[in-house]
Amino acid sequence: MPDASDPQTCRRCRLAEGRSRVVLPDGARGGVMAVGEAPGAEEDQHGVGFFGLAGRNLDAAFAEAGVARTGYARANVVRCRPPENRSPRADEVAACSEWLLEAIEAFEPRVLLAVGRTAADHLLGIGRGKYLWAVEDSVSRVEREIMGEGVGEVDLHGPTGLPVVMMPHTSPLAWNRAYADRQGRCPRIRSLGERAVRAAVELAHECRGYERREVEND
Repeated sequence: MPDASDPQTCRRCRLAEGRSRVVLPDGARGGVMAVGEAPGAEEDQHGVGFFGLAGRNLDAAFAEAGVARTGYARANVVRCRPPENRSPRADEVAACSEWLLEAIEAFEPRVLLAVGRTAADHLLGIGRGKYLWAVEDSVSRVEREIMGEGVGEVDLHGPTGLPVVMMPHTSPLAWNRAYADRQGRCPRIRSLGERAVRAAVELAHECRGYERREVEND
């Protein structure tokens, strides 16, 4: 019988029915933890998070910021691949939320990097609206914090008190597209993502004014 306390044999939601592997968090402790939506086909096959093209785009963005793949942690909102790569449903996210909190506690990151809308909504409750503008605002607040301006404006993850930086999803379909920013310019989504990663890395180095709180239990 599956052990409910063992993530490798978890059957808390329907995603267990179609998975090949449970994709566990991995990477370095004490720096940035990138939190994505869910494993894709390659991650499900190999059991490694951020293994496919989206992961390689994320690795490249971290490399631009001076951090190798071995230098940051990776996790997902859900640990099993949803059918046809659909977004995870609310009950699936809820079933996996305890595992994510345990991963955050185990890896002790200084900063959470929310990769994509699903991760941002789960960590911050952003809801609907112009998502890329919300990412711009998130990154700008972190950049001001690093420069010593606008102290205290950075988004915090409620249960842990950790600062959160939002970034666009790194999937190839999104990464190389342009978008209309608040100033009416049309930069590539990739440039916003790379800016977000740099901000997260710099904030993790600085980590000024933040003290971790114990995870709150309902």
